[in-house]
Amino acid sequence: MTAGFGALNERQKAAVEACDGHELVLAGAGSGKTRVLTVKIAHLIRDRGVAPWRIMAVTFTNKAAREMLSRVTGMVGENLRGMQVCTFHSWGLRFLRRHPKSLEELGYPADFVIFDRADCRSLIKKIAKEHDFEASAIGGVIEGVSKAYAECDPRTLEADVDESLRGVYEAYRASLKAQGALDFDDLMILPLHLLITDPALLSDERGRVEWILVDEYQDVNRPQHTLLKLLAGDANRVMAVGDPDQSIYGWRGADMSLIMNFERDFPKARVFVLDQNYRSSGSILEAANEVIRNNFNRREKNLWTSSEKGDKVTLVKFGNDIGESEFIADEIERLVSGSAGKPYDYGDICVLYRINALSRVYEQSLLERGIPYRVVRGTSFYERREIKDVLAMLRLSVNPKDQASLERVANIPPRGLGQKSVSQIAAFLMDAEGTPDEIWDGLGLGARLKGRAAEGAADMSRVMLKIRAAPSLKDAVDCALYDAGYADWLMGEYHEDYADRLENVRELVSIMPDGGNIADALAEAAIYTDQETADAAGPQVNLLTLHASKGLEFPVVFVAGMEEGVFPTSRVLDEDAGDDSVEEERRLCYVGMTRARERLYLSGAKKRRLFGHDKISKLSRFTDELPGTVRTDDRTARGEGSYVFGGNHGRNWRW
Repeated sequence: MTAGFGALNERQKAAVEACDGHELVLAGAGSGKTRVLTVKIAHLIRDRGVAPWRIMAVTFTNKAAREMLSRVTGMVGENLRGMQVCTFHSWGLRFLRRHPKSLEELGYPADFVIFDRADCRSLIKKIAKEHDFEASAIGGVIEGVSKAYAECDPRTLEADVDESLRGVYEAYRASLKAQGALDFDDLMILPLHLLITDPALLSDERGRVEWILVDEYQDVNRPQHTLLKLLAGDANRVMAVGDPDQSIYGWRGADMSLIMNFERDFPKARVFVLDQNYRSSGSILEAANEVIRNNFNRREKNLWTSSEKGDKVTLVKFGNDIGESEFIADEIERLVSGSAGKPYDYGDICVLYRINALSRVYEQSLLERGIPYRVVRGTSFYERREIKDVLAMLRLSVNPKDQASLERVANIPPRGLGQKSVSQIAAFLMDAEGTPDEIWDGLGLGARLKGRAAEGAADMSRVMLKIRAAPSLKDAVDCALYDAGYADWLMGEYHEDYADRLENVRELVSIMPDGGNIADALAEAAIYTDQETADAAGPQVNLLTLHASKGLEFPVVFVAGMEEGVFPTSRVLDEDAGDDSVEEERRLCYVGMTRARERLYLSGAKKRRLFGHDKISKLSRFTDELPGTVRTDDRTARGEGSYVFGGNHGRNWRW
């Protein structure tokens, strides 16, 4: 029997041994799905005689693909050359390389190149400008063009394009072809087109595989699903592994209905449920199960563990976000010192939050105590590009002789200033005498620039003077965003996460209370940007968004910012958003809770300073769904008003 088989539980063994047709493995969080997938592949090769090159295993990241191949190689103990362990996009690339003549018939060269997302954005921006689109609209054009092609009819390649975008769409597709280039969407759409329109080619590709195994099936989109159905045909077998309760990427195209209706698309498929959890304590699983069962659109599954109940889940309510962040920092120190029982390393601890902008207040509390931390799969607040850019604009307005800030933002957004022009401006600013207002006022003439460069210098002067004249930090940040055109530039450059970046900039306003001036805010920011966190080689507390936590686990997890309008976000609470959006937020909460192995803390604040405003909120509706065994602690000041605990989302608190 294959190595590793003996370590499986009975349900895992049943999923591995089933080889007589399609199968769907509903694998709950921490239920050992990766082990099942790798043992299944090894079992097919060693015990069922399936040739490695007749197996195709699909994951969603190249790293996961490498890890899977390494594990299987260790089990089988032989060369698995020819076995396809890949992502959907890497499979598409290999397919097109295998069939150069078919691709050439579509007008693309055999030695095509791949344009990355930055290349594609730049090309669409260029074409959009040629079609007289305003700079502020280019972000929407980029999204519209990409979405139209991704959703085109793979048989005809005809896309349902908004008429206002048709000219840009057609010019973009033609330009790619003229340059012998493909974009990432092509790596899925073109293989689909060739397989659908060429029966001989489809037969050839089906003959290459006997088994197709897909991880994280809840994250599959329509084109990927169509590809799997085509390759499976009537003879090949598909094993899909996933968990509808962990489907959290609907906003980027994942279609959860595909795993929900798997048996319809793959008839006579057997379904296996893996519900024994090997990660979390009983108390954590009890709380997570209670939350997720409030979703209507799911497959019934109740995680359980043979481990002990462990520490109770803790839910804490604070009067404001400062109190919450200080509690988290204090509790981390207590956990690391061992005064709470078992001592933990900093690296054992994770703080999760719904949106990137929330990290600022938690980072500041950790910095103040000298607690080492890292922002996982992201960038710490003051290191984010948009924060550095806007702070540089503010610093430059206050101090025209700040050369580093000038170099950073002289041409952001673009003003037609080349390096020589920037050097002339820098020389003028360094030599100029007088107040900052006088220096900026004199820039237009003093730098002795001509043509477009002179216009750029005049624009910089105008923006700097307007920032300086702003009566508050909020007004100064608004000047940088809208008068300087930085918001429009952000949308064009970073359309996919533009909203998050804009929220990060607005969160700068929370550095100071209303009325604080620019100089005070810059001094406050400098306190945090200048502090050392920790040696990167040592253990560090992990800060990350809930979306970034998928696939990770930690002994101790804090899920912070659990308030209505924050988590779930205000975007999904709109009447037009629908119940599906709230259910996806609840799945995200479930994912966050099941990252914890031993201790889980949930927290929220009655008042939170966010985007420069004080936001008064009720606790998240998800906290109302927790079982009565959760330890609750209300740390808001008594007499502040009980409405926070009332209404439809009230909770009975133990004082």
